[in-house]
Amino acid sequence: MPLRNILTLLAVTVVCIACAIQARTMRYGSKVGQAIRMVEDYYINEVDPQDLYIAAMDGIVSKLDQFSDFIPPQRYKEFQSTIEQRFGGIGINIEGPPAVNRLTVIAPIPGTPAFRAGIRAGDVIMEIDGTSTEGLDPTAATKLMRGPLGSEVSLLIKRMDSAESVLLSIPRADIEINSVYGDHILEDSSWDYFIPEDRRIAYIRITMFGERTVEEFRRALHRVRDDAKAVVIDLRFNPGGVLPASVEMCDMLVDSGVILRTKGRREFFDNEFVAEPSVEIDKKIPMVVLVNGDSASAAEIMAGALQDLCRAKIAGTRSYGKGTVQQVFELESDTSALKFTTARFLRPNGKNIHRTESMKEEDEWGITPDPELNVPVTDLEQGYLARRWQLRGDPRAVVRGQQPPEPPFAGDLQLAAAVKYLWEEIGEQPKPSSSATKSSEQAQEEAAK
Repeated sequence: MPLRNILTLLAVTVVCIACAIQARTMRYGSKVGQAIRMVEDYYINEVDPQDLYIAAMDGIVSKLDQFSDFIPPQRYKEFQSTIEQRFGGIGINIEGPPAVNRLTVIAPIPGTPAFRAGIRAGDVIMEIDGTSTEGLDPTAATKLMRGPLGSEVSLLIKRMDSAESVLLSIPRADIEINSVYGDHILEDSSWDYFIPEDRRIAYIRITMFGERTVEEFRRALHRVRDDAKAVVIDLRFNPGGVLPASVEMCDMLVDSGVILRTKGRREFFDNEFVAEPSVEIDKKIPMVVLVNGDSASAAEIMAGALQDLCRAKIAGTRSYGKGTVQQVFELESDTSALKFTTARFLRPNGKNIHRTESMKEEDEWGITPDPELNVPVTDLEQGYLARRWQLRGDPRAVVRGQQPPEPPFAGDLQLAAAVKYLWEEIGEQPKPSSSATKSSEQAQEEAAK
């Protein structure tokens, strides 16, 4: 057959397939559109067709699994900001009632407009653009402070050490949200990645896997790799995020082997991710990864891969058990989106991670700590951990000379178990300070204050 005829036939085939797909789409789309128009025209009360459309999309995803979702226009920007780890604002972490009486700055983010304007940890925000902050919670305050890039927001500030108020006009900019933290924050709002109980041990906490997390993690590894004799990676309360980020971060720590396999209903969702022959930190450095029942998805990918490839021990409690991959499909010219499950992922050893509703405790799912590092904690002890993190992430405690709860590791039994294991690996456990003679009951009381 002449080449021209073959090309013509292929072109016709492609057009026919496209028409078939379009016809299948229109078959259902036209019915939904017709239903919305009928309700809009004849229902007894006036109804916004946009509300009907959103309800119809919610109905579609309600037939899928719990991790699938329709993201309407009013939530789409916030969703994108979370994944991209950026938003238009001034760059401060705040807390408000009932934790404190009035809206208060926990810390300015280094390098942001708020940081350059001289906002300090402990500053009380009295007004935002002339609106009193009395009774205002952090969520409502954040909405007031966010806005178009380049526009200004006016803050009336009361300093910790002064009765006078200061009026500051701060330009909004593209703010990047951090997802990688150290052990404790310093007065200049930078992080110290070494634990004070033993500065041979580095501690890196990852709160989510976003588009910037990979480079944040790389920078943290570069900060510690020359001095660290052991490393703790904390994935507790990490809900997951962008799958490729967790794969790339694992690849920084291992130089061979399969990191992850994905399998979907369609073959093009079947993938295998293999480590590259290079690492960002010496493979001989012992490592422990902390997980708990709120470590999910991408966090479980990282923990499972490091455990299966014998790169790290796992400490804490069993993880959540979310072993499915969601993809985001944008709709309406990028103003809304569908997010739904397209594949499952498997550990390097082939074991299942995903926990279905019918599964029991004895079934195979999630990431289980190594036997000697399984450390269950009570709800009260988790409260101590939250308090520990709050103190260690608050520059005001540094300014006032306050220290985290003592004795060492008070409020974090799981970290204590991880460090104890690492001491056995690197030897020469440091001598305890005099404060370490306090009882654990006293330590917990201090952590709870």
